[in-house]
Amino acid sequence: MTRRLVSKAALAAAFTISGLLPAAAAAPVAPSNIASGALAGGGQYLVSHTDIAPVAAIALWYRAPSSGFDAAGIPGLSRLAAATVAGSAPITGTPLGRYIAELGGRIAINAYPDSVAISALVPAESAADVVRAMTVSFFAPVVTDEGLKLAQRDIGEEAFFRQFNSEQTIDDALVGALFSDGPARFPALGRSADVSKTTIEQVKTYAERAFRPSNAVLVVTGAVDSSVVATAVPGHSEAAPHPEPLLQEHPAPVPHPIQTTGVEPGQGLGWVGPPITDEREATALDFVSDYLFRTESGTVQRAVGPTKATVSGKFVTYHDPGVVLVTISGGDVPAARKVVDDALAAVRKPLDKATFNAARDAFLYHMLSDIQTPGGMADTLGWYTVEGDAAYAPGAGGVASRYFAVAGSLTPAFVAATVNKYLGQPGAVVAVEAKKSEKSTP
Repeated sequence: MTRRLVSKAALAAAFTISGLLPAAAAAPVAPSNIASGALAGGGQYLVSHTDIAPVAAIALWYRAPSSGFDAAGIPGLSRLAAATVAGSAPITGTPLGRYIAELGGRIAINAYPDSVAISALVPAESAADVVRAMTVSFFAPVVTDEGLKLAQRDIGEEAFFRQFNSEQTIDDALVGALFSDGPARFPALGRSADVSKTTIEQVKTYAERAFRPSNAVLVVTGAVDSSVVATAVPGHSEAAPHPEPLLQEHPAPVPHPIQTTGVEPGQGLGWVGPPITDEREATALDFVSDYLFRTESGTVQRAVGPTKATVSGKFVTYHDPGVVLVTISGGDVPAARKVVDDALAAVRKPLDKATFNAARDAFLYHMLSDIQTPGGMADTLGWYTVEGDAAYAPGAGGVASRYFAVAGSLTPAFVAATVNKYLGQPGAVVAVEAKKSEKSTP
């Protein structure tokens, strides 16, 4: 889910329904409006209308720690809890996941260190029904043995295959090394062993605390209007609601280099970046990541081809702090690392005016491209809202949004200064050595 070495939408899930979405438009489509307000249960909603296709994206976002509310932590608990609720039959009706599938839609659950999202892309005519079904399931969560077994099976299988994805495993190691405490120390997906031994009591306790209505952000985008949120149920009242979870991540003072083995050789570099509240610095790193690492067009991506290595980079705009992650895997890793180092050295100096202006125009176009579908817009709005700055979300107000105003104000000198401030020596380094294959004996 990396869109750019950028803000969260870099981690956006891809939602597809065969036959519902047309090919991408030749030019990006900005949202015409965004309505927002309070839900009956105390949470908030955002609705963005576009006429790009007769579909709707519905997402419930929660700001909640991926490893649970206890200091010890259970890796992947938020993802497991959300999947269990989606797979459990409510008191009356059909499990949410099955219900959405029967409508011809698809449900996706994505967990991050400090948030979790339950998203669906469905025909627009079903949007109101799905809003109701989703809030019925999560505002009064039911957890069943069958739902837990289904979630454990699916997530365990995904976690097993994830270990063969070099980029994702290096990302997990980098984020874990950058912080001394907090949920970021653990992989948000969880490991197969952790998922399989998590009990139904642990899942139920987490779901009841994390998925309370007052902690919810409901985002609806696509061929809909704000009346669609009227079908959201209030949920259970909270006589003594929990305070906002304490999700402060503390950067590790001196991260130790990590050496591990994997399916192919690789390296990872990680830095602690600006928080979401520092909008200009965060946008500057969004720009740098787009300029260097954007798929196909980034300067690193164009230069790394002869090394046959795979390189990815992203700036993730977390609440506080953000993180910059670069992964290199396969091929000639040392040669690819040199390409990365040279590229970072180049942007420590101000780019010439013509190069900078062209790169900034491309960046603005890419940002608009990334929110042209209902799924992309819902993901972006949800992320920036749970991270604490909904008004800063790209597309919140279309091309006149604050994000694009900040991006338009960037200068070569400011971008170079931001790079020098944050991207000096990596705060975390991961070295991966390829596992030696075991030859069978006759």
